[in-house]
Amino acid sequence: MFLSIPAFHVSDTSRVVGSCQVAIASRKSAPLSNGTFDVRIDVKFLPGDAYPTGNVFLNVSMNDGLNGSYRSSTIDLVNSHGKVTPTVFVTGRCTVDAPKAPSGLRFWLMIARNKGPEGPGTPDIVGFAIHDHTGTRVAYGTGPVQPGGDFAIEAE
Repeated sequence: MFLSIPAFHVSDTSRVVGSCQVAIASRKSAPLSNGTFDVRIDVKFLPGDAYPTGNVFLNVSMNDGLNGSYRSSTIDLVNSHGKVTPTVFVTGRCTVDAPKAPSGLRFWLMIARNKGPEGPGTPDIVGFAIHDHTGTRVAYGTGPVQPGGDFAIEAE
């Protein structure tokens, strides 16, 4: 048996608020899934805070994974970087409203804000992965934000 000391992960000054839908045509499988995931987030870590706080909500309907509504139960880490096209990473624990829901769920979420909600340019990108306590992938997806979705990211 090998023992290791886990790396310390420290949040940095960050705030992310917004919502969107991501559509991935290859992840659609009617009538079982519509190939989308929705994200709502309001997470922050500010100077003086002991821990990151906020909420993450994912509603997943894709053909490869457990579909359902995932809600954060903790926010363990938030890191961000960049001013022109800020990117934020958020991790934590979550639960899912789904039959035969697995236990010990952890999530990883990345949001890259490439432009505002309207106008031409590179779309914002959102990616996520959710694993259970055994390390088995439960749900995942990465793709462009659909028109109308937007995030405000304040990076350090």
